[in-house]
Amino acid sequence: MENRLEEDFDGIIHKSSFISCLVFFIAHIAYIIFFLSTSVFVMVYVNIGSVLIYALMFLLIRIKLYTIYVIISAIEIALYMTFGAVYLGPQAGFQICLIGLSSLIFFAGFFSKFGRNRIHPVFFSIIYMLLFVFLYFWSEYNGAMLVVDPIFERILYVAHIAIVFGFSTTFLAILTTYTANLEKKVWKESETDKLTGLANRKGLANYFDKIGDQKNNYLMVIFDIDDFKALNDLNGHLCGDYILKEVSNIAKENSKDDFVSRWGGEEFVVIAKKLDNMDDTINKIDRIRKTIDSYEFNYNGKVLKTTITIGVADYKDSISLEEWITIADEKLYYGKHHGKNQITV
Repeated sequence: MENRLEEDFDGIIHKSSFISCLVFFIAHIAYIIFFLSTSVFVMVYVNIGSVLIYALMFLLIRIKLYTIYVIISAIEIALYMTFGAVYLGPQAGFQICLIGLSSLIFFAGFFSKFGRNRIHPVFFSIIYMLLFVFLYFWSEYNGAMLVVDPIFERILYVAHIAIVFGFSTTFLAILTTYTANLEKKVWKESETDKLTGLANRKGLANYFDKIGDQKNNYLMVIFDIDDFKALNDLNGHLCGDYILKEVSNIAKENSKDDFVSRWGGEEFVVIAKKLDNMDDTINKIDRIRKTIDSYEFNYNGKVLKTTITIGVADYKDSISLEEWITIADEKLYYGKHHGKNQITV
């Protein structure tokens, strides 16, 4: 589970880093076009520098230096927005983007928590806040270094508001989507037996509750690998794990319409849906035993054979899952004491 989570983190970090870098790259090209059209050449030169920086950032993302990418991007945006606010004045709205940067840096800080280089979003947020306050007082006592047409100022102001909303909604959407998917995955894996991939006891209990009032349409099936301890002691625990996994696969292949779970040790539980004919239902369940009986388990070049014994119980009104399993278990042990490798109903 841990390896899969790390792979998910890496995939999301890579994708979101690439998309954000592309957005910043395109945004600075748009700035260049805008400032060329308004003949604000100083801002054109500054944006050309930013475009070159983000071209380099693509290389950092490619070699997975995500933390360095985020830090450089955060510094570049902060410096760019500060320069824009000082040069063109507060009416252009550059300082507003410092608010949006907080969502970006908190997003990056969340995804850096498993890495060696931690990003501390609070530190960066304090820097952005101080910059914002500085620009506020600067605008109170100093005018813009370059006065542009008020129409262009309004265009820039609205564009920067859109950028802030874009920052916030995009990164929050990615983060909430990832969190929801992670919650589903953790919940699913909490119901899964790690060795066999079958449902565990929790998954079985949830399925029992899920079928609700339809339990009379199902049979409780419990089976046990015969003489598993001797097989395990003779060939080693790794061989025992191999047998358990192979038996699990056989049970799944022969119970595609039923719910298969590992109860514990070498015991497995199947909640089998009844067919129209009871004999057909028992034959369906017994396919698992017959397949295992004829199956050759090949472990490290050594062919092994084993069998299973099955107990089957009908549902009785109002009994619990444990009581239902206990009834099937009694049938199982009857078969164990009367020759094994059989199904007892």
